[in-house]
Amino acid sequence: MTADRPNGGDSASSVHRETNLRVRLRKREPFLALFSIIPAVELVEIAAQSGFDGIILDTEHGSFGTETLPALILAARAYGIFPIVRVRCNDASLIGAALDAGAAGVLVPQIGSMQEATQAVRAARFAPQGSRGANPWVRAGGYGCSPRWFETANDETAVLLMIEGAGGLAALDSIMGIADLDGIFLGPVDLSHALGVPGQINHETVRAAITTTINHALEASVAPGVFSPTATVAKTWLDCGARFVAIGVDTAHIGFALSNLVQDVRSTAQATGRIQN
Repeated sequence: MTADRPNGGDSASSVHRETNLRVRLRKREPFLALFSIIPAVELVEIAAQSGFDGIILDTEHGSFGTETLPALILAARAYGIFPIVRVRCNDASLIGAALDAGAAGVLVPQIGSMQEATQAVRAARFAPQGSRGANPWVRAGGYGCSPRWFETANDETAVLLMIEGAGGLAALDSIMGIADLDGIFLGPVDLSHALGVPGQINHETVRAAITTTINHALEASVAPGVFSPTATVAKTWLDCGARFVAIGVDTAHIGFALSNLVQDVRSTAQATGRIQN
């Protein structure tokens, strides 16, 4: 099944897009996502029209409740981009709730061991591959009107694990051997703290850890992803082999754009003498 994106990006040419996130992540073309901590349908729509492939609804750091997810997910689906939910923690009920709301995939934070990774993957899969609670009357199941949902959901639901600490790095080889794992996502900020260089996301130690992880993930046929605060950083990691990048956070982009707008107007006004220094 394919979908068209109504506006923005390259949607004007009516490009048909893959709607299965697991399949999309296996493609070699870059997957560009945006972290969102503002629970607003309008923001999801703007991100879609800007050309992003996916939006990460961040319930770990954003002011999201489970009740806000369906409308945001619906907006993303309507515009042909993938809604991914970063759950607050590695909890089966939170993972299940995000998927029941219709998320294309979940991003599970703070994975620090093989056991935690296995727990997260199983929580997102129906039996026999996992232990996800089965309720056909939820939104993702078509409110009971999609009889084949249980048969197809495992093949259409992506599970991405965040590696943000020393424990996760140490267990990477075993984690990437887990069946049905779709992607590994690296958080440079948390990694910098774990590696003893707090906040220095460009430190050689952090960069080496990320580069090594990307290479191992590609060898294991697991999609490697990296948080990238700027376009320059995103391009760097894509050049290193990352399959997908999350380019910053909505609040940061909005703040940066507004700040530049105000500074530009003020500097122009000062140059013309309309505003005195």
